[in-house]
Amino acid sequence: MSGGSTQVRGKLGPILSGIGGFLLVVGILLNVYAYPRLATAPLDQDSTSTLSGPGATVFDTGSLTEIDTELTTTAKTVGDVEDSEEAGDNVRVWVNATSTKSADGVVRSRTIERVAFDGFTGEAVDCCNAWSEMEMGQSEETKFEGQVFKFPFQTEKKTYKWWDGTLKRAFDAEYEREEKVKGINTYVFVQTIEPEIWTQAPALPPEILGLKGKEPIVADRTYGNIRTFWVEPETGVVINRVEQQSAALQVDGEDKITVTDVETQFTDETVAANVKEYGDKAKQLKLIRSTLPLALGIGGLVLILVGFLLHRRAKASEY
Repeated sequence: MSGGSTQVRGKLGPILSGIGGFLLVVGILLNVYAYPRLATAPLDQDSTSTLSGPGATVFDTGSLTEIDTELTTTAKTVGDVEDSEEAGDNVRVWVNATSTKSADGVVRSRTIERVAFDGFTGEAVDCCNAWSEMEMGQSEETKFEGQVFKFPFQTEKKTYKWWDGTLKRAFDAEYEREEKVKGINTYVFVQTIEPEIWTQAPALPPEILGLKGKEPIVADRTYGNIRTFWVEPETGVVINRVEQQSAALQVDGEDKITVTDVETQFTDETVAANVKEYGDKAKQLKLIRSTLPLALGIGGLVLILVGFLLHRRAKASEY
């Protein structure tokens, strides 16, 4: 009987060690092979986000007066699959078209941006015919920088650079806190852009600017913004977003007309859709990145150890 048990242990030990080694390999492959293929922005992105801005003040170019209204911004993002595949190196090429309308249906602003970025980090890369367009039919080559569409997978609690399409450069988005959004954990980042002159407005009659005289006056146009991002850290996706945008016409350093004064944020529908899609994806990524590899690693080591001990005991019993 003792001899039979020894033989069983002798055979079982290597089997358990082999299974343990297999589990270790699977755990490693999940981390170094499966995860990088899942933790990347999609080639065929096709999404729409809507921001609502009630109680806005804008300068109406038709009546040349400030009006109070509600602004609605719609952003449509589509991936260029062919150019992304041609670029290689995990580069993604997305085109984002943004349109802002007032309550009367008038388009108050529109932009289109074609951006190439790293699929994992989300940072812009200089390639693939990147351009931006703020006036219809007048696109210009643009060198994007920083984060444009999203934060990195495995977002950290640190400061990132986020692109501003109006001023065409990136500004700091500083980590502030953790906060729940509809049940999922997010990191909150705030980007503060102090108002600065970025262009000149077409000449206006002085009375429109509250000034005296007869000759039209060219005013400076200022722009500032405070953006707040609620970011799901595993995916780097912006779940919710608030923009406090201000723009004015300025003469000799003094604001004369409010061009835009509004606080917009993702609609409840947009936030809910983001939570549903990326909350589930975050769980899957975390499972593959850490939970499963850790469990398989521990299980594999235990089986290897048990197998080794059984094999050693079987060998010892032979003498």
